Amino acid sequence: MDQDETLQVLAPFAGTQTMLILVGLVASGKSTFAQALEHHFPQFRRCNQDELGTRQRVESLAHRALREGLSPCIDRCNFDAIQRSHWINIARQFPGTSISVIVFDTPYQVCSARLQERSSHPTIKDPQQGQSILARFASDLQFPQPNEGHDHILYLKPSDHPRTEYTGEDIGLILQRLQASSTNFKRGNLSAPNQIQGRGYGAHRGGRGHRFPSSRLPKSYSGARLNDKTSTSHIAQR
Repeated sequence: MDQDETLQVLAPFAGTQTMLILVGLVASGKSTFAQALEHHFPQFRRCNQDELGTRQRVESLAHRALREGLSPCIDRCNFDAIQRSHWINIARQFPGTSISVIVFDTPYQVCSARLQERSSHPTIKDPQQGQSILARFASDLQFPQPNEGHDHILYLKPSDHPRTEYTGEDIGLILQRLQASSTNFKRGNLSAPNQIQGRGYGAHRGGRGHRFPSSRLPKSYSGARLNDKTSTSHIAQR
């Protein structure tokens, strides 16, 4: 069986539309996944804020993709419920569109190491800027909660895909897992993500929004908080 036949057999989300919201820190692997997703499954349209420049342009592209019968993949950090609500509200304007979330459960230290080695990025000019942005996003990252309104959710750890590239079969299997995830999540049986004490963000469970404790932030962290009006909110959304 060749790759095209394999993808036809996998056929995740075949004949349906979904709003796919990616969640994760800078350099957690979102864009690598999103680019491969669009390449192997062209029914998905990658909507990347680093390249488009503003959230409003991402919203416009997501609207257009849904009107064309495609499934938008929102490739940005989407670090809290308010950020994710923009895409959920857009999806609800198109009846029959499901709402899916993939959380890139990548340790802070891994993201930091990747930023040190990253040589080209649309908005991050040097490793120092990358580390500063990473620390700011880490302080505001909140894991998705059941009451946000999504239908499917999947946590991806680096160990789930240790290679640097995705094949079509890799993407298809991930989408199959995502599509099958709804029942367990709605019943509250989803296991906690891999962000446990000492892994970067602190414990996943308990507290409001599961924020990254300030005591665990790098010493260079400035304490700035992010929102749509913050100067860094439009950058480093990979």
